[in-house]
Amino acid sequence: MSIQSVPIESMLVQDFIKTKIYSVLRRSLEGLELDEQTINAELDKLKIEAAKSVEYGDYSTTAPLVFNKLLKKPPVQLAEQIKAAIENDLAEICSVEILPPGFINFRLTEKAHQINVKHLLNGELVSKKQRSGKLMIEYVSANPTGDLHLGHGRGAVVGSALAEIIRATGREVLTEFYINDAGEQIQKLGKSAWNIYKNQPSEPGDYPPELLKDYVIDIAEGLNLEQLTEEVKNRILNKQKFVLERINVKFDKWTSEKEDLHQKGALEQAIQKLKNLNLTYEKEGALWLKSSELGDERDRVLIKSENKKPTYLAGDIAYHLDKFERADELLDIFGADHQGQEISLKVALKAFDKDSDKFHILFIQFVSLQENGEEVKMSKRNGSVITVEEVVEKTGADAFRFTLLVSHINNRMVFDVDLATKADDQNPVFYVQYAHARACSIIRNALQPHAETKETICTSEELEKAIQEGNILLALEKNELEDKEILATKELIKKLSFFSNEVHRSAESMNPSSIAYYLMDLATLFHSFYSHCRAINYSKKGLSMARLLIIKAFQRVLQRGLSLLLVSAPERM
Repeated sequence: MSIQSVPIESMLVQDFIKTKIYSVLRRSLEGLELDEQTINAELDKLKIEAAKSVEYGDYSTTAPLVFNKLLKKPPVQLAEQIKAAIENDLAEICSVEILPPGFINFRLTEKAHQINVKHLLNGELVSKKQRSGKLMIEYVSANPTGDLHLGHGRGAVVGSALAEIIRATGREVLTEFYINDAGEQIQKLGKSAWNIYKNQPSEPGDYPPELLKDYVIDIAEGLNLEQLTEEVKNRILNKQKFVLERINVKFDKWTSEKEDLHQKGALEQAIQKLKNLNLTYEKEGALWLKSSELGDERDRVLIKSENKKPTYLAGDIAYHLDKFERADELLDIFGADHQGQEISLKVALKAFDKDSDKFHILFIQFVSLQENGEEVKMSKRNGSVITVEEVVEKTGADAFRFTLLVSHINNRMVFDVDLATKADDQNPVFYVQYAHARACSIIRNALQPHAETKETICTSEELEKAIQEGNILLALEKNELEDKEILATKELIKKLSFFSNEVHRSAESMNPSSIAYYLMDLATLFHSFYSHCRAINYSKKGLSMARLLIIKAFQRVLQRGLSLLLVSAPERM
């Protein structure tokens, strides 16, 4: 299908430009007699970016520099070829400028800005890519032995946001919580709970009574140790589920190590398969994996010598084999304290011919708490770790989520409670949410009669009709507007039009913090637009209507962006 046969309003302008460059490059690549897979892989490198400054126009691409070696053409010659193709078909929406050694800059026409706003008002905000196969994301997976701490909270927020972002791009995503309920930690839990249950003094190695007493105190008499352990474990799990739901985190599946792996024989089957592959040996009473033969730095223990119990590695191998039966690609989100474990797990899965490119691990750095300008090291309730519940009670779910998402997962962060509860523009979530509430307020006021004249800018029906038409040219007419108004308008529209690109970039890099920063930048441009461009002007209703459409597009994008982070978009603040 040629680009001329596609309605001009059916996609964003940069996508039209990209489609045209794509076709030019494809014809050139096909002339090299490359196979289709190679051609598609090369074309995936094509990027259209926002220009770094106004003097370079609106969009830019380095495609001639990326493809010149493969096509054996000087970058400027390839740039000229692309420029000619775009000017033939897309002159009405952009002009093209080439800068040495092979940069191409695009400057949009007023019509192009109108096309973008109309698409944002009526089209899909995030383009979908056809990708086969399910992605399973496992995150949090805290031991059912106590409350969720702040580190669990960061993993929960990152994992749930990443699942939403990747789903938005068209990928099928499953989320899972792995319940570690079959190992020594559960035995320790039962023993510790038993001493509380029987009003006996705690023993060396027990969990501190203050961590468990609330889960034990009202349990009826008559349970044995096994029954008590199961009851306390379930109570802790239910509390974890409640706290996670409070911060908008839900899972498609909760997998039990005990029920889904041990009782179904999955662990024994995995170890037997390794034995059949001649990848195990016994030494000093323990069963070892020949992981050094698979690329690990040393061999690893699968079954311990002292109690014949499986190691965490043995359980992880069985669990990940089970996950690969249910999904095509896996993503684990772990705390930084698990770094170093991924090598042994990956080499073990390699023995089962599992593609390492289909198994990803993200490690989330530590987070500490600050309040009243000082680091908080201990819980005020139980003298132990800071819990998610304690922090959320002070900040609310939205501030908790957004604050944790602003910092990249590779960075250690300090969660500043005072900042997260501020009602001013220093608080990132307040700043972004207030921009949405302000947009809603402007639209409400435009539809309401003026207190004295009883005039309105438009009715709700007129606004809906205008949204369908998407005409914003009056907001860009230079003969009656100041330069700062034009610039603020164009910069806001340009930022809005890159929302889909930002979502795909975030999904590909597995970095939800980039969406948080995009929304903060977008809010800044909106506040600038608001200060420079009078939105409600009864003497210029046409101009007001054009600006209302831009505000409506902003509202739609901001709300969608916040929803990807599972943060609310309030209409009043």
